Amino acid sequence: MKNLFFRAPAITTLFCSCNKESICELTSASDTKSPAVTLSFDGEISPTKAFFDPTATAESWEKSLSSVSVLVFGTDGQLLVQRNFTDSELSLKKATFAIPNALAGQSCDFYVIANKTISGISNKAELMNLTETAPADYNGTFAEVSTKAKRSGGFVMTGHTTKAIASQGAQTNVSVTLKRTVAKIAIQASTTAEFSERYLGKVRINSAVLSKGASKGLLIAQSSPETGSMSYSHTQTTDEKSGKFCNLFYVLENGVLAEGNRLLLTLSATYDRDGNFSTTADQVDVTYPVELSGNGAGQFIRNGYYRVQVQIDGLTGSEISASISVGDWETPVTQSVNLGE
Repeated sequence: MKNLFFRAPAITTLFCSCNKESICELTSASDTKSPAVTLSFDGEISPTKAFFDPTATAESWEKSLSSVSVLVFGTDGQLLVQRNFTDSELSLKKATFAIPNALAGQSCDFYVIANKTISGISNKAELMNLTETAPADYNGTFAEVSTKAKRSGGFVMTGHTTKAIASQGAQTNVSVTLKRTVAKIAIQASTTAEFSERYLGKVRINSAVLSKGASKGLLIAQSSPETGSMSYSHTQTTDEKSGKFCNLFYVLENGVLAEGNRLLLTLSATYDRDGNFSTTADQVDVTYPVELSGNGAGQFIRNGYYRVQVQIDGLTGSEISASISVGDWETPVTQSVNLGE
């Protein structure tokens, strides 16, 4: 007598929300043919906020999705299935697909990658070795980056969780938090009342250079970032709004760095002795360098939001003080800097 055993594939539904950090939930439904994933997400559009907003709620273009891939790995690290959403599924915010060879009780790793094409992956080690190597794609003029995603396809986001497949007919709920692979750095500079008391003229910030940034980063978050050479640099013309000088940058993550090796912000300015910038004979160039502390010890984490508030007291950058609060993109880290003597 021959015993026949049938493996019932699990049907899984993955729900993905894009407000704040994107949340993906995987729900398993009963099916007798094979494990499947349905990914759905909330396409909520948030209103545009004032620049340097302390609430740090992501802008609509910072959380939009143009593509979603789900990769599921077994306990041996081999890929069980990869599902790339079609255009119609993205429009519907929902897709269902099978997870072949999954057994009840089997622990699976679920990785979700948004806004980046993933191909040629056969095991988890290959996915973990993928890197981001183009921080320049995220940066541009202030007008560009403060109104839209400069990178074609939007901000790359990733997330991971591990979950055991439920028994046939039961439901498996899996939640995955998507985080952007870059950090956001907003700069706002202005002169203080003390500056006005000490000097008759005015300072105008012309441009900001962010340098010593990571040249690459790991696609999937791991215990230690892989930065490549800390050589990325971007120059941006400063935008002035009501006496406040604004810049906005995005950088790949980096770990703890010694003083002197951390991300460097350099503000290039002009001091006009009579405050009339239409005449140039009485103008001098001024440079304000600011080493950025990030989360402390120079660390900038993925999906972090860092507000650098620069208070200009004088015409040199020799006096710098900073206060830091730590948080995710939804809760900004603030660094207050006083410059001048």
